[in-house]
Amino acid sequence: MSSFPKALIFDFDGVIADTEPLYWRAWCELLKPYDVVFAWEDYCRIGRGVRDEKMLSSLAELVPDHNQLQQIERLLPARKEMIRKWKLDHPLIAPATVQLLTSLRGRVLGLVTNSDREDIEPLLHRAGITGCFDAFVFGEEMTAYKPDPAPYLLIREKLGIRGGVAFEDSEAGLLSASGAGFETIRVPSPDELPHLVWRFLNRNEEV
Repeated sequence: MSSFPKALIFDFDGVIADTEPLYWRAWCELLKPYDVVFAWEDYCRIGRGVRDEKMLSSLAELVPDHNQLQQIERLLPARKEMIRKWKLDHPLIAPATVQLLTSLRGRVLGLVTNSDREDIEPLLHRAGITGCFDAFVFGEEMTAYKPDPAPYLLIREKLGIRGGVAFEDSEAGLLSASGAGFETIRVPSPDELPHLVWRFLNRNEEV
C-alpha cells in the first residue's frame, strides 16, 4: 500500500517562483534614502516569508528613527507597484517547475502564500499552472499569517485533508506548516524544487 501523503502543499514566493530577490531589491530601494545598508542576509533573517506589517516592526532594529519608519510605511503602496512591474518583466517560474506541477495533475495539490491573490494569480496564469492546484490560500483571506499555523489550517479545511507535506523556503512558512500538522521540506531555492519533490515521492511512494 502506498504511503503517499494526502496532499502536496507549496508556498509561492521562493518556492515556485524566484521572487524573493525582487522583494529584497524593493526594500533596498525604499531604504536607500535613509542610508540603511540592507544585505541579502538581513532580508533572509527578518523579511523572507513575512507580510509587510511584520517586516516594518522588524525594520526598527535598522531604522530606529520612528519618523523615518512612518515615512517608509507611507511608501509601501509604491513599493508594491514596483514589485508588480518587475514581476511582469521577469520570467520567475522556471520551465522545470512548470513541467513538475503539470506532471503532478491528479494528485491533491495546494498553494499557501502570505501574498495577495492579485500579486500571484497573473504569474500562475502566465505560466499555465493555475489549474494544477485544487485549492489556494492567499494573504487577504487571513488575519493571522505565517508563522501562525492558520494558513495551513485553512488549506486543510479547503482540501478536506488531515495533512501532507509542505514545501517552504522560509522559517515562517516551515513553522506555519508544522504547526498545522504537515511534514515540511525546506526549499533553499526554486531551482531545487523539482529535485526535492521527486526525491520525496520516490522515498514515500511505492512504484
